[in-house]
Amino acid sequence: MTSPKELIRAALPPTVISGLKRAKLRAQLHRERFGREQRRTNALISVPGVPRRVRRPGSVWGVCLARNEADIIALTVQHMLDQGLVGIIVVDNLSTDATRQILDDLAAGDSRVYVGTDRQVGFSQGGKTSYLAHLAWRAGADWVVPFDADEYWYAENESVAAFLGAQRAQMVWCDFRNVYPTSESGRIDPARGDPVQVELQERSGWLRISFRARRWVWVGEGNHALRDADELPVRGLHMLHYSYRSLEQYNRKVDQGVAALEAAGKDDSIATHWRYWASLPASDRAALWRRYLSGDGVSADGPIPPKERVVIADPTTWTHWDPDGVLG
Repeated sequence: MTSPKELIRAALPPTVISGLKRAKLRAQLHRERFGREQRRTNALISVPGVPRRVRRPGSVWGVCLARNEADIIALTVQHMLDQGLVGIIVVDNLSTDATRQILDDLAAGDSRVYVGTDRQVGFSQGGKTSYLAHLAWRAGADWVVPFDADEYWYAENESVAAFLGAQRAQMVWCDFRNVYPTSESGRIDPARGDPVQVELQERSGWLRISFRARRWVWVGEGNHALRDADELPVRGLHMLHYSYRSLEQYNRKVDQGVAALEAAGKDDSIATHWRYWASLPASDRAALWRRYLSGDGVSADGPIPPKERVVIADPTTWTHWDPDGVLG
């Protein structure tokens, strides 16, 4: 028998149903914003010295969470500054290597860099990034680029800031391609400018989000989308993801990442590639790593099929996306 609720729903126009669902989502998100978990996340992050300014049209700020990324963090932050960002807020999350000292040195030498501390053990990338985006908005940002410590963002034939500054859209997707060591070297030293393998594909299915600054946005886990988005983002940005720099580094990244997921009580749908790798014994990880770098059709991400790759000589020197046109 049809319930009264189902009868009412069937009688309403689709636009009304959509509006009601939208209102319900907004109410849920506002409860989350002022709820205990988000307030605790905010309280455990401190970033001294971030200014308070009115919005500056065209200004692009970056926000970044970093943990144990000493080999690459300085290069990544400098690359994003070279892409025209006028400010970067980066917080160190309980690093045990030299990451924090490197960040402090960067801030001491460049007034555009603001370094903070994140004392929260559990994984809460969406909530943390949302709060950092709020700080960037408060500092006068027009656009916010949430980037990881191992990500190099690019635009086509211009800087990231120039591209975003010319947009009328509210959000822009950044497609990304994973970067791997060559099979001969087995590791990437970012400071040395090693040749690397880059995924070769016409259009990536993996995306990161950048967005126009607002008082508050709800960034989804993984920085793939905004949870309160009303429209689809446009495309036009690209990124190289240096997540797989060596077997030792990737093992450490996965193990600390899964520990943070467990501490936060996240379900198994979050970071499935980390969970797959963490489930493997050390011997299987080493064997799979060698096979994957050799390009024999095995994926380091479990069920995710591998993509064709091409070797490129140090793309970290690029000032804009794929200047030689080899990635399509």
